[in-house]
Amino acid sequence: MRHIPRDHDSIKAPSWLLLVSASFALTACSPDKSLYPEERALAKTAFESCLICHSTKEMQRGPIIDGLPAWYSRNQLSMFLSGVRGQNPDNRSEFLMGSTRDRYAGQAIIDLLARYIEELPAKPYHPLVRGDAEKGKTHYQSCIPCHGAKGEGVETLNSPPLDIQEDWYLLDQLRKFASRKRGYHFEDIYGMQMAYTVNALSDQDLKDVIVYIQTFANVEK
Repeated sequence: MRHIPRDHDSIKAPSWLLLVSASFALTACSPDKSLYPEERALAKTAFESCLICHSTKEMQRGPIIDGLPAWYSRNQLSMFLSGVRGQNPDNRSEFLMGSTRDRYAGQAIIDLLARYIEELPAKPYHPLVRGDAEKGKTHYQSCIPCHGAKGEGVETLNSPPLDIQEDWYLLDQLRKFASRKRGYHFEDIYGMQMAYTVNALSDQDLKDVIVYIQTFANVEK
């Protein structure tokens, strides 16, 4: 498994990242506050580089992340930056995300991106996964303590909302947890818990869970 050094000073930062750092040196604001106009402009510029993967208009299709809570995006980006995630070449999409860590090299830009993403309206998606929602409802009962009865997510458990994430992506991630392509690092406690939780479920069980989530998710009508 390839090792990425933690000496972030050796990473060449994009020019807009230098502006972000300068901005934070001048104004320190709470991560829970709304972005100031100048911060939003910087965050938007940074986010545009994410759209190479995280939009429906590009060939390299990643999940739409609009509307994800800042606390979750902040945590995940920090894990990619530190190497807790994005180091397993068998998980191609995650490994690709890990290789772009120079785009968010530092907590200042991570905080800006996370807060900007949270401000974006969640986009409804067209459901693709097929299965049995009634069977999925039974399996979903074990998900409720962490993700909520309606997939709203629980910040204290670092459990993201499921009701705004695309179904194909959720299925892909559940499969990767089940195969230990995600949740393999000893510092990824919540990922390891997910891997353990889905370990006993078949692939059809996973599809059924996703189809049940569709019943309360932000799907296109």
